[in-house]
Amino acid sequence: MKTTIYSILILITALLFHSCEKDLMDEVNEGNWNNERNILGINLNKQIGEAVIKRTADEATINITVNAVDLDLSAIAITDLTLSYDATANTSVGEKLDFDNPENKASITVTSKKGETLIWDVFIEPFVNELEGSWSISSFYFMWDDGFGWGNAGEDEVAALLPASASGLDDVITFGEVKGADSDGRVFGDYERTTGDDGAVASFVYESTGVDWSSLFGQLPVGTGQWVLNKDNSITITVDDKSYTTSIFQKEDESTLKIPLNTGAQELDKINWDNYYGDHSNKFIAGTALYYTLMRL
Repeated sequence: MKTTIYSILILITALLFHSCEKDLMDEVNEGNWNNERNILGINLNKQIGEAVIKRTADEATINITVNAVDLDLSAIAITDLTLSYDATANTSVGEKLDFDNPENKASITVTSKKGETLIWDVFIEPFVNELEGSWSISSFYFMWDDGFGWGNAGEDEVAALLPASASGLDDVITFGEVKGADSDGRVFGDYERTTGDDGAVASFVYESTGVDWSSLFGQLPVGTGQWVLNKDNSITITVDDKSYTTSIFQKEDESTLKIPLNTGAQELDKINWDNYYGDHSNKFIAGTALYYTLMRL
């Protein structure tokens, strides 16, 4: 008798457990537990880099940098949108957001499976690539001063000091459109320098000594590669696995760029005292400024 009662109790317990388990799964399947209403990922047309998504208890924001060249801020298309599980939004991929306002702001409302809503404020930072385009070389200028006060100071076109470099003055330098951003948020694109009508590459060999000064003057090399705009507006150019970093570029006006190059540390211990005024090498080792002036084509 006791065995029978014990068996009945086990059966009832098992049925109750099965019933509770079934109820729990029903709740899961119905989604009544789900109050998630996050935006997990988003991409806009001409977006640069990853979106910065922030969520606190009371605030949900997204910050995105976009390439603003030829971009209508009042109609920027969503190219990707990832939401929390079973959540919905009042917009979708292919639809457009209007950022043409003082805050460059649009909003997306996300609704959870449970029915709770959250408004996400999306802000864009329009980026205009002032480098983009093809440029002709207007001048290539060099300045020097050894600091001794004996007359080894001045400025001149590089071609006046190195005549063989003049063949590079008809070259065309092209900074391509922004292709993306690296993990540090630096934008990048394609770089190209082509020779001009003469088909000749500039030579930076100083004929008097036979020394090649390309390490100083050849920092915008002929060839194809990549440009990267650094946070301080200097430019890193890589061609054939060799990189050069300029100083901070300057936009003179809508059609003119000034790109200063690094002259490196002065090596005054190498001064040729036997031909102090006549040897241009004394100028090259005492460089204080070096820059290209580029004109938009």
